[in-house]
Amino acid sequence: MRAGVEEISVERIEKMLLIAAELVDRRGPIAQPILDRLEREYLAAKARGTAVDRIRKMISAS
Repeated sequence: MRAGVEEISVERIEKMLLIAAELVDRRGPIAQPILDRLEREYLAAKARGTAVDRIRKMISAS
């Protein structure tokens, strides 16, 4: 992570996904790229897990 940049929580991304889905429903395909980007960010955040999850995986792999 870069200095001064905070990681956004999975819960926050989930909320933003719902808002983006509503936006696509109202505005149509013009808003689809926003939803697509948030979906990618959500999947990446879920795959990364939290710092605690990463450390637990690392310890159990040893």
